[in-house]
Amino acid sequence: MNAGLALLAAALTVVVASASASAEELAAVLGPWCFSLGAGALGLGLWLRGRVRRMRRVLGSRPWTAHASVAVQRGGSGAAVVLAGGPRGDELLVLAPLTTQWRYHLLTDTAGVLWWCGDPRSGGVLAPPGGEELIRARPLGARRARRTLDLPQVRALSHRPPPRQPHAPADRPGSLWLTVPPEKPPRRRRWRPGLTWLALLVAGLVGVVLATVWAEQSESDPRIDLTVLSERSDGHCVVRWNDPFDHQRRTGTYQCDPDRDPLLDDWESGFVVSYGPWKGDLYNADLEGTSAFTVMDTVGVGGLLCALVGLVGGAVHLIRRRGRAAAGPLPAPAYAGVDPLSGRPWSGGPAAPPLTYAVCAAAATRQAALRGSDAPPGRPGAGVRTGPWWRVPVLLEATGLTRALYPLAYLVGIGTLTLVRPGTVSGPMQVLAVVLGAFGLYSLLRILREGVPLARQLTRQADGPVAETPRYVLLEEPSGTGTDPVLLLFPADADDSAPPRAVLRLLAPGPRKRPWAGLPAPVGTAELRGRREEPFWAVPWIDGRPHWPADAYEELDLADPETARYLEELVPARR
Repeated sequence: MNAGLALLAAALTVVVASASASAEELAAVLGPWCFSLGAGALGLGLWLRGRVRRMRRVLGSRPWTAHASVAVQRGGSGAAVVLAGGPRGDELLVLAPLTTQWRYHLLTDTAGVLWWCGDPRSGGVLAPPGGEELIRARPLGARRARRTLDLPQVRALSHRPPPRQPHAPADRPGSLWLTVPPEKPPRRRRWRPGLTWLALLVAGLVGVVLATVWAEQSESDPRIDLTVLSERSDGHCVVRWNDPFDHQRRTGTYQCDPDRDPLLDDWESGFVVSYGPWKGDLYNADLEGTSAFTVMDTVGVGGLLCALVGLVGGAVHLIRRRGRAAAGPLPAPAYAGVDPLSGRPWSGGPAAPPLTYAVCAAAATRQAALRGSDAPPGRPGAGVRTGPWWRVPVLLEATGLTRALYPLAYLVGIGTLTLVRPGTVSGPMQVLAVVLGAFGLYSLLRILREGVPLARQLTRQADGPVAETPRYVLLEEPSGTGTDPVLLLFPADADDSAPPRAVLRLLAPGPRKRPWAGLPAPVGTAELRGRREEPFWAVPWIDGRPHWPADAYEELDLADPETARYLEELVPARR
């Protein structure tokens, strides 16, 4: 908002400075830009200020609660966040975050846990653990919410353990302005969003009706004779006439026709406005001399636009309101072949689960059942053994090379069009192409320096010698976008009571909308290929195809508390 006020002040300064003839061209160029940018920035600031006030009201009236979460993409620019709640995590709340794409990482880089503050039917605020970054969210409609719950990324959400709740004072948001004293009741909203669209519709209809009435009355404006007292070369005259309404003689200025017959140099004819606040104004056949017709056109066109905006906005508001009327916490869907969790996934007393092959294999088998038996096959080329790295879709996507080429292609296209047909591309489009091209070139250099060498190394490791053949358990590591595949490795001769020895995180083999496609069996034996060097980028071969690692081979220290906590997330204890 301050930026908008500054730009408006700059626009006024430019206009005042244009009093000199030398600054007229500068004012003509900068004035409209400053006014439009200033008005836009001011409007954006006022809108954001309203959003901040609503978020403060929500945060001051309700406590934070922590939930297991997963964020999924809905199309190219939208997203949905699913929160698990209820007494046993058997209720799921589907929300639409109202944020920009570059803040989407706040919903995904949270190890599958988000804080929520708000009403599940009217919306509220999401935040990563800690409550420092805030994102406003609203519930999705029932139909879209149920369609989101059918995604495989969401299937395992209700089976995650509940996270630690932020009841301690240290876990409360650090910014004091976010909270309102609990004894202060939330202020009731005095203005409903639907009334805004209704007011626009009514105001627009009033403007259209008023302009129509004025247009009809202008048809009966009387035509009178004028006596020309003096006249300039540009046709500007001083005339005298008898007012047809009060029958008084009046004198005023008038735009005469400079090309009229010289015999009529002391005579002219005109019209007198007969309605509204302009009654008595004198104008000619070209409607010059009064502002009545300018106001009439402005009120008519503006009223028509207001009525159209109010009608469309009100219809959209009603449709969205009806679609969200039934939204709220939904029961977690039941999946075929998967019984709901009850008790602990291990036998024994109240002690923590033993980190053994049997317990981990049982958890992996259950997670595979949640993914479903109808998982689509992997992408063609995902298991290519030899050949360049760019023929492997998983590695090509992991390097980010295709995303970096898009802005460069835009720059090349705009540059080619500018050279072939000069004047076709405007200046702002050229500036945008240069900026995007610069970012694309910077990203490409980073990829060529870091991502491409690693992809080449992985393809060489995949064709390397077999380092070892351990038993594995395929588990799902909770993340903000669902689950990431992780291989928990055990010795080749491990029995059911053997503890894990190492962990190897994998890249999801499927596309973005189906990342679970092409995963191996939940348990089995893997061939770790590659030359042992630090760091050891081992490529596991399972059932005759490679599965590409997302991180280096990591030995586990079971005595480390951080390692124990990580393994509990992979094989959670149920209480």
